[in-house]
Amino acid sequence: MDRTELARSLLKRFAGLEEARRPWVGSWQELTEYMLPRKNSFVSPGTGFSTRGRAGDERIFDSTPLHSLELLASSLGGLLTNPSLPWFDISVKDRELGDADEVREFLQAARERMVALFNSEDTGFQAHVHELYLDVALLGTAVMYVEADPTTVVRFSARPLGEVFVAENARGQVDTVYRRYEVSARQAIQEWGAACSDEVRAKGEDRPDEPVEVLHAVFPRSDRDPAGFGAANFPFASVYMEVKTEHVLEESGYLEMPYMVPRWAKAAGETYGRGPGQTALSDTRVLNAMARTALMAAEKMSDPPLMVPDDGFLGPVRSGPGGLSYYRAGSTDRIEPLPVNVDLRAAEEMMTGRRDSIRRIFLGDQLAPEGPAVTATEAVIRQAEKMRVLGPVLGRLQTEFLGPLIRRVFRIMLRSGELPPFPQELSPRDLEVRYTSPVSRAQKQYEAQGLAQVMEYLSPLVGSGDPFGIMDNFDTDRVARHVAELFNTPSDYLKSEDGVAEARTRKQQASGQSQTVSTLANAAAIAKTLSEAYTDRPSALTELWGLLTGAETALAGMAPAPVGPESPAGPPEPPLTEEEVPHA
Repeated sequence: MDRTELARSLLKRFAGLEEARRPWVGSWQELTEYMLPRKNSFVSPGTGFSTRGRAGDERIFDSTPLHSLELLASSLGGLLTNPSLPWFDISVKDRELGDADEVREFLQAARERMVALFNSEDTGFQAHVHELYLDVALLGTAVMYVEADPTTVVRFSARPLGEVFVAENARGQVDTVYRRYEVSARQAIQEWGAACSDEVRAKGEDRPDEPVEVLHAVFPRSDRDPAGFGAANFPFASVYMEVKTEHVLEESGYLEMPYMVPRWAKAAGETYGRGPGQTALSDTRVLNAMARTALMAAEKMSDPPLMVPDDGFLGPVRSGPGGLSYYRAGSTDRIEPLPVNVDLRAAEEMMTGRRDSIRRIFLGDQLAPEGPAVTATEAVIRQAEKMRVLGPVLGRLQTEFLGPLIRRVFRIMLRSGELPPFPQELSPRDLEVRYTSPVSRAQKQYEAQGLAQVMEYLSPLVGSGDPFGIMDNFDTDRVARHVAELFNTPSDYLKSEDGVAEARTRKQQASGQSQTVSTLANAAAIAKTLSEAYTDRPSALTELWGLLTGAETALAGMAPAPVGPESPAGPPEPPLTEEEVPHA
């Protein structure tokens, strides 16, 4: 496709996306004005109106919504992407393939390097992910751009929702993102150089700080060769262009979708999400109106209006501190305040109810710490109940943000050589993401609790020796490994199944050798004791010796008589007399 034709088709598609997003802009602006003014990015570039440098808090008379929003965003960061806890793991779909030692070592090393990258200050993940949580909680939709970087391997950037226009595929997944933003002419020349239009290059020389509007379009390719090479055959196309001049700056592609667009909740037929901010908008309006009215009432009570006679005073009435008002001598007229009867306590109670409602909408009751638990089991139950309530709410964030994010970062690191050597029997398609955040761990505690209850119920029947063979119903090795999975034990802590079998074989061999040595030692001790004892006197040892010799004689009598040249001839020799028995 010719570049001019490509630019026109992109602008036509962009106009349709802009029209589809227009009904949302009004509510987004109102949300930011009431709860987070700095997030108001919904003013079109080039209109001459900008919110930069403005406080924008003219509508805010109560900061409860702002505080509740910040608390929810911080809690999401602690629950889903806590830098001090391992919040994800990489595992293999095939259990037998993932049991190999080299595969375990690769997965553990890969996870450690990815965690270090997410926590690195150079990539900026922790700073930008907090902005994403603010957007998704307030506006219901958030955007993060993940791109490869030659210096930091990966670079993260949370983009304002006012820049982004999205579309879904047939499965409801965001696969098309158009981003319209502004850069200075100097920055455009630094990024694209000679690919810029003549107008932008001239502007860079005369007016380098003047803004240039750029459109970045990312959409799935429909005319690519899956077996081909080069960016033209990548699954997603990427086009940068100047909006004013309709000049294409760069045309390339991505192997994965670089834009993550999580939504808090989404109604059927809608593309953009709805978050707790929209639910709390009505309460926020009422709360700010009540706060404004209460402030006016308190001001009237502290500085009430005055009733002044029309002819009793000379000059203006001064009600300020130290003010002097002159009246005629001998006049009985006085300045009196106008009675103002306001029940501020009732107004405060009504405002408290609205504040509590807003906190509950922003999940403050679920995220706030409770009193000390009586037992450790009670603490686990409380935490599990909270996480079970939050699980469905945060499930979409895991599906639309965390999963694509980890896969995108993993493949960028794999292509750039930042991961250990990939095992030969393993491919990227064999891997899957396993969440180890506090939410998923709390959900798994119910499963672990069920296993503990089963074992506790069966323990009286098993006893000390398991006389009924109840444990034969369980695959104890699988139970042990499943428990390790429930509590997110690192993979390098566990031996492979072959390693376990080999260790058991060595243990059995060592046990057999030890038993043999013990038996021989006992026999030697008995022999020594017998050789040192008087066997001509009745005692326990002589009885034991008699039993042993009797058993030997009985065994000899049961055996067939030997036949051949070595057979003894004649009757057996008579037994030795007492004098002939040798003494020790």
